[in-house]
Amino acid sequence: MALIVENGSVVAGADSWATLTEARALAAKYGVTLPADDTEAEVAMRNGGAYVNGYEPNMAGVRVSDVQTMCYPRAGVFKFGFQCAEDSIPAEIILAQVFAAAKIAEIGDAWGVDDGKGILSEEVTGVVAVTYSDNGKTGTYYRIERVDALLKPLLGGAGASNFAVVRG
Repeated sequence: MALIVENGSVVAGADSWATLTEARALAAKYGVTLPADDTEAEVAMRNGGAYVNGYEPNMAGVRVSDVQTMCYPRAGVFKFGFQCAEDSIPAEIILAQVFAAAKIAEIGDAWGVDDGKGILSEEVTGVVAVTYSDNGKTGTYYRIERVDALLKPLLGGAGASNFAVVRG
């Protein structure tokens, strides 16, 4: 099933901010890889969009409609001191989706299973001994730092410390 692209006009059922052609061009430009199979690449892009949507509680502004399926478009967003148009999709959002899609395609699932135990020590001298520790993990979420960096200028919601500087 083809991606349904949100272009800023609140497209019903949208599940991506880029077409597969646009996503492949961006992936090639930045040296990341989407699956060669179109169906698999579309699934990765949908999952990449869902991953970016997960940042919404910390995003600046508010959705422009209560029926939109993606976290953008948004009203009340300032990026680098300039107000973003309410019907725009920032380039950072699209690129973050592509990076997330490529990483999810590579690792299989950004919400993978984790038993919460980290290896504290291993010993291999005739027999194997492994000691586990509670590493403090409470979830199964895989963090994609490149996405974090891209979205940083668009964050500013609950718990964030960003503020807007309005340029005149």
